[in-house]
Amino acid sequence: MLYSQNYLFLLFFGSGFEFSLLEFLMLFATLCLFSKSHYFKAYLLVLQSLYLVHFTFMAYFGVHVRTSDIYLFFTHIAETFETLGTLYEVGLYPLFVVGVTSFVAMSMGYKKSNISPILLSLFLVFSFWFQEKLHDASLLLIKESVKTIFLQKGQGAIQKSDGGQKTALYQRDNNIILVLGESMRSREHLKERYELFENYNYKTILSGATNTDVAVPLLLNGALSPKTLDLQNNLFLLAKQNGYKTTFFTTQSQKSLQYIAPYLSTEHIDTFKVAGSRDDKELLAHLKTLSLDEKSFIVLQMQGEHSPYIYYENANRSDSIEKRYHLSMLYSDAILRQLMAYVSSHSTKPYLFIFVSDHGEMLGEEGKTGHNRFEKEIYSVPLVIHSNLETHIEKILSHYDIYELVYHYLGYTKEFQPSEKKTVRVYGTMMSEEDGYRDIDLQR
Repeated sequence: MLYSQNYLFLLFFGSGFEFSLLEFLMLFATLCLFSKSHYFKAYLLVLQSLYLVHFTFMAYFGVHVRTSDIYLFFTHIAETFETLGTLYEVGLYPLFVVGVTSFVAMSMGYKKSNISPILLSLFLVFSFWFQEKLHDASLLLIKESVKTIFLQKGQGAIQKSDGGQKTALYQRDNNIILVLGESMRSREHLKERYELFENYNYKTILSGATNTDVAVPLLLNGALSPKTLDLQNNLFLLAKQNGYKTTFFTTQSQKSLQYIAPYLSTEHIDTFKVAGSRDDKELLAHLKTLSLDEKSFIVLQMQGEHSPYIYYENANRSDSIEKRYHLSMLYSDAILRQLMAYVSSHSTKPYLFIFVSDHGEMLGEEGKTGHNRFEKEIYSVPLVIHSNLETHIEKILSHYDIYELVYHYLGYTKEFQPSEKKTVRVYGTMMSEEDGYRDIDLQR
């Protein structure tokens, strides 16, 4: 009966379930072990809760849970529940399936199994070990949860090379403003048109990773991979060394920032502020407190289109995901145009204004929502450059190229030097690289 829940879920959601006799026997062995305890029904409810959690996950994200998903759940638990708070309808069918099955199962009588618990335990251990691909929702969640124990829980390798600090070739006299968007889709993956993309210098490029925790550190440190990230290449450090006033301002929360903070080189940031308001209106208000009469390197991080897409005025949590995302885009569009207008009218020096998103977002394509996956809707990101300097936008294809552009205008190269590689490597969600990468072919 419990195993049949996978089929019931499949009626409404394409979960990719395939029958496996071994999995069926594994579930049977688990129940036989439980039957030897006086708390059999309690164990049964725990098992059913695993089905409910995994079914709900698949209903929203459209894919089976992975080890990295479980890790991200516990490291971003507040954000997870905030998103789920607007998606209660997603869990209705999984709750119905699991609830009905649980009621029937709890009403049935049961007898203790006569099979040796040692044999049952050995069977389960060997089955979990040798069965590479599981489909049953509860068994797969158990296996992936166990695997999280062996993940590297640290931040990854944070290193500074011994080669000494880089020396600027030129004393630049300009203002560089880098605005980091959050979960904004590129133009070709949006149904509606937005003025920001239509009337400004726009291009779709590739992110360095599928979530903020990896993409932003790679971008700000010019790293092609998490394990080769070197803080000697940090843009704040380089800007400070060449006489720039440095600023980092974010409207995101302190908890959201904690995973990228170790890679910001905060000791080289003159003005560092975490507003935590999650209202991007504050970006312009803060920018107005800064002097654009002295050369500055300013990084502004948006709340943007962070799920559950409610960080705009008069947001209605009961609206559909598509509507909330669209209204969030309109809000970001207006904020960014205001920022560009302010910089162009108040900067007394040549300026380079760059907007780029950290990653994109899935909004229901193939039943998938959110990010943290290697999908074109996620690793394709919008780039907008507004400047009275040469933008070189036609040569920019990735986050790494943006780093090289800023590096050039900070005075460290004579000419802009974009990557000459024919592929861009997009990493996953972990600085340890444990959830892999994808190489995306480019056509220059």
